[in-house]
Amino acid sequence: MQIEPWWTADDVANVEKDLARHPKAGLWSHTSPAEMAHWVFADPALPAAGELAAPRVEPSGGSLDEPARAAWALAGWYIQMTVPKPVETDGKLWFLNQRRIRGRSLLRVTLGRLETLWLYEDGDGINFHLDKFAVETAFDAGAIDEEAWAARVAEYENDPYDTLRGEKIGCVCDTVDDALWALRQPPVLAAARLINVKCLAAGGFSFQRLHQPERLARAWSAAAVYVDSPPLRPEPAPAFDRPYRSATVDPAALTDIRAFDKQAYAAGCDEHDRLSRWLIDTLAATGTSVGTGLAGVPVDLAWQDADGRQYIAEVKSLVGASPAEQLRLGLGQVLEYRHLLSLAGRAVTPILLTSAPVDAVWRDICRENCVTLVVDGDPLPGRP
Repeated sequence: MQIEPWWTADDVANVEKDLARHPKAGLWSHTSPAEMAHWVFADPALPAAGELAAPRVEPSGGSLDEPARAAWALAGWYIQMTVPKPVETDGKLWFLNQRRIRGRSLLRVTLGRLETLWLYEDGDGINFHLDKFAVETAFDAGAIDEEAWAARVAEYENDPYDTLRGEKIGCVCDTVDDALWALRQPPVLAAARLINVKCLAAGGFSFQRLHQPERLARAWSAAAVYVDSPPLRPEPAPAFDRPYRSATVDPAALTDIRAFDKQAYAAGCDEHDRLSRWLIDTLAATGTSVGTGLAGVPVDLAWQDADGRQYIAEVKSLVGASPAEQLRLGLGQVLEYRHLLSLAGRAVTPILLTSAPVDAVWRDICRENCVTLVVDGDPLPGRP
């Protein structure tokens, strides 16, 4: 099933900037603002098996009846799908808690200072928080069926929690099936991921003493059995349109209509090809294929890393040319390509690749526009 895009590359860039405002967050010991911004809007697929290796603790507490099994399964699935780096950060930045309230067992997923999912074992009333901006954007784009949403999900009129006040909405569903219906929709899943990563970026977790890893193991086990179908997701998109081919330039064959240095032009083309080949060969050594063009947009180079993150690169030779003019041109091109691809529903990480060191101010300019400036020989983003 093809999911229509409801977000743009600008949304990804804005999330990255917002997360980067918390440079001391413990979450950045395990990941980065850029990785999390892309993860929020990534296709709603379960993480790789290696990332879901639950703690080596046997589930305890005896057998579960059907409502309890469904409640634990929802908690396990929610953690796998919406908590950043769940195994690495369990008990450090978040935890799954269980307590009894008036004789009923309550499950709570707490990230930082905020409970983002809580439900009773008997399955009566499933509560969760979502990012307000992401949900409203999805509704405005028609990506969520408002009538079906109103029938299955109730939203809180008043937010009783101070954490991220004004940035979140509280939701409640009557049944586990209704909650799964809501959270399995890509825009809703993105809204859950976004509020969760914001919670971890804000910090404030102080519940290590309450952490019991066997609870996560129980949730993992229940989810593996009860939640037996994956969420909706598009088919994997191609990493590029076609293989890269070197251009052949013969200075003698160039037209005389324009007044320019033919030898310098040919040298620039050769340098462009050398840079392109360097990037292609460097990534090929890690098993990554690089091509050219993406979704009909004429990007110089395009590829995906092992996690499916899409990169594009604009290659600019500085041989015999004004560095400032080439950098202005290259930055403008890669920003235009990112915008065009966002309209096609493709989130990309843009790179500007140059052949020689440049003034440090250009790294700052590119960084402010969420573009990575790479000089010949620099480490490449997306390389294992």
